[in-house]
Amino acid sequence: MTLLSIALGTLFYLLQAVSGESGYAENGDFDDAELDDYSFSCYSQLEVDGLQHLLTCMFDDSDINSTNLEFEICGALLDVDCLNFNKLQERYFLKTKKFLLIGDSKICVKLEKKNMTCRKVNIVKIVKPEAPFDVRVVYREGANDFVVTFNTSHLQKKYVKVLIHEVAYRQEKNENNWMRVNLTSTKLTLLQRKLQPNAMYEIKVRSIPYANYFEGFWSEWSPSFHFRTPETNGTELNLLYGPVSLIIRRLWNNCARNQKK
Repeated sequence: MTLLSIALGTLFYLLQAVSGESGYAENGDFDDAELDDYSFSCYSQLEVDGLQHLLTCMFDDSDINSTNLEFEICGALLDVDCLNFNKLQERYFLKTKKFLLIGDSKICVKLEKKNMTCRKVNIVKIVKPEAPFDVRVVYREGANDFVVTFNTSHLQKKYVKVLIHEVAYRQEKNENNWMRVNLTSTKLTLLQRKLQPNAMYEIKVRSIPYANYFEGFWSEWSPSFHFRTPETNGTELNLLYGPVSLIIRRLWNNCARNQKK
């Protein structure tokens, strides 16, 4: 009797396993989807096209099969409860005027109208500024320095006007030896004596929100600008020799007067 019970139990277990496998195969797409990791990241860009704001999201796992997946945002919206994202390759984006810019929203990944994962976001805390542009470097021979200037679209915006800019520059032969300067203006002066003579330099800029209300991430880097420093010549020595020689002459004249007295 005991052997018969064991045999029946084993048979029942095998039937359950086969049944489970068959059911898994029948609904494979959906069951597989429930096992996937749908974690994602988002950033916002305000006033990218007039009064329209842009929200972009993407999966943290670039290999995920996103064919039937959708993104939806609900809450902190004007006149509507929810909005659906558009998809372009691996990115999901939404351009709209309907963000309240106050309070939290909920963004969900959906598959066949079922929420696979959701997260709470605040549009004003995930701002990624537009990249700076028009980087220029002008050498001032009389001042022995380089004036760096660049532009940013945020100077003309209503929101996210105050940014911290990171200027990074390096001698081109030193690939990883970047010098970095943070500033809030769009102008920087580099002293010639702190740069190598007759050397080619690369310089670029990026920005991040700098305010109590708006927070977020670094922008993309601006296109790089390249400039060459002048060759070393006698100019610096002459600039130094002039004041020194004047001091020596004055001391000599003072000594001569004292001796006459």
